[in-house]
Amino acid sequence: MIGEPGTPFDPARIRAVAFDGYGTLFDYGMPHFRVDVAAELEHQGVTVEDFDAFFLTWQRSYRAGDVWDQSDRVEQGIRGWPTERALNGPLPDWHSQWEIWRRQYQAAVDHHGLTSDAASAADRFRAALSVAPAYPDAHDTVERLAGRGYLLGLLSNADEDFLQAALSRARLRFSVIQSSESLRAYKPHRAIYQALSGRFAVAPDEILYVGDSPFADVAGAANAGLRTAWIRREETAFPDHIAPPDVTLTALIDLLEVLPGA
Repeated sequence: MIGEPGTPFDPARIRAVAFDGYGTLFDYGMPHFRVDVAAELEHQGVTVEDFDAFFLTWQRSYRAGDVWDQSDRVEQGIRGWPTERALNGPLPDWHSQWEIWRRQYQAAVDHHGLTSDAASAADRFRAALSVAPAYPDAHDTVERLAGRGYLLGLLSNADEDFLQAALSRARLRFSVIQSSESLRAYKPHRAIYQALSGRFAVAPDEILYVGDSPFADVAGAANAGLRTAWIRREETAFPDHIAPPDVTLTALIDLLEVLPGA
């Protein structure tokens, strides 16, 4: 099991709350990518006989663009993770999320023997994430947690341009905002969470990290000593090969019942 359970969760010890971005605060996930991939193919006049097969290839092709060494990749559905290396190993060379998308799309079209502009596809994804709406309860949750005295932060595997645009559009305010681009590092690595703890100037176990990804968010944060809240955005169960989060949420507003005040 990745990340053995630690000490019992004590809400009174939490001084800071940090959030993942997309899929947690912003409503953009795999169904939205599916729509945008189809739109980009149509925009470029590319005919795909079996779009379901192409989109599955596109999902799997994230590995071709990803920054992590693939040699110890553990298969976990569409996207496996190289567990120990991604959590604690040497940090890989940094690439923008835009570049990762470009490589991913290029690998998919190459696999299917198609000709299509991968940079244009990456541009489409960047534009879509720039205007991705916040979940309906995101603004109220953040503002009310701030009113209760918590330090608030955002930590996302994202490029600064589209992340900052989405934040501005949603009027979400945080005292600490960190991205994979600003840190030149990626979740789930320990270093990115340690940097967050340093910016807050609090102990790791005084931070509650909220995210939708069992591995990148929950396992990654727990590995660095943070407390964790998993927001369940889909019907799938939490993976049994990963130690469970301290808190499971069905909506962000549920945090107000978990955290009474700093």
